[in-house]
Amino acid sequence: MNAVWRIHFNAEDLLRTRIAPTLGPLAETMFGLHLFRSGQPCAHAFGPWRKTVRGRMTAQMRPLAALAPAGTMGVDLWSLTGEAPTIEEGIDALLAMRPEHVRTELEFFTSNRHLPGWAWTLAEHGDRGRRELADAALASYQALLKPHWPKVQGHLHAERSARARVLLERGIEGVLTTLHPKIRWNSPVLEVLMCGDTEIHLRGRGLSLVPSLFVGDRLVLLSDLGAPGAPIRLVFPAAPDTLGLARLWSNGGGHSEALAALLGHNRAAVLLRIADGCTTSELAQRAGISLASASQHATVLRKAGLIATRRDGGAVLHTLTSLGASLLNGA
Repeated sequence: MNAVWRIHFNAEDLLRTRIAPTLGPLAETMFGLHLFRSGQPCAHAFGPWRKTVRGRMTAQMRPLAALAPAGTMGVDLWSLTGEAPTIEEGIDALLAMRPEHVRTELEFFTSNRHLPGWAWTLAEHGDRGRRELADAALASYQALLKPHWPKVQGHLHAERSARARVLLERGIEGVLTTLHPKIRWNSPVLEVLMCGDTEIHLRGRGLSLVPSLFVGDRLVLLSDLGAPGAPIRLVFPAAPDTLGLARLWSNGGGHSEALAALLGHNRAAVLLRIADGCTTSELAQRAGISLASASQHATVLRKAGLIATRRDGGAVLHTLTSLGASLLNGA
């Protein structure tokens, strides 16, 4: 008999359940490192990727790998760093983690697993161990994800858009029912077939559904132990399609060059930066351009039907349309 995680919802939890874009390149890097070293059944679909990155593994990546002993997904630092949309923001968040929160995550992980003694230095601001971890995370990103991140990001955005369409047509119950073969919606309880029986009561926190490519075929439940009132994240695989994965690993300056030829290099870069949604000022910061240039590029992309723009409080928020996501994903 399968063990089950039972996630209990109330009416407020259903209202607060959302579909997040991605945990960002930092978390995907950690998942990718785990997938590279694992024997998951889905690993064959990632064969071309594994071949391309095998020769890029370096000693500098070891501190990150040490936080994920064999057979585990590793210490959950990603609940602490949040959904950082760029690797630079992810590294900054990693360096800024609150010591007491890091210590709580380490204590939870080591309650039944072992970590090297230096791991505890991560709980101290400005310690050499945390800086080395940040350097290891950046080196791992550059080796495992950087060449593929634009396509991976587009793939994840397309997955989110597809789930959002289900939400519009069938409501949140339709999303939960179709999320994964190991998930059953037995209102008001979401049942997840996993190892170990667990009862989780959301109590108004809601649930964030997060698509991931490098989580492989696994489901991962993330809870910020330092913020008991924060939503729980359920990370689910966004890659059931082997043929779609083959396109992601293809040697493809082709698609990027074609997109740049169609839109221009600068505007193609701006479209990519909007993939996870951002304000005009965030867009300017991500793309390294002036606020006026960001606004001008966004206007052109909106008129072309590639992005949608709406006012969110005092800011202007840009998101991809289905056409923009398809173009970015190479569909």
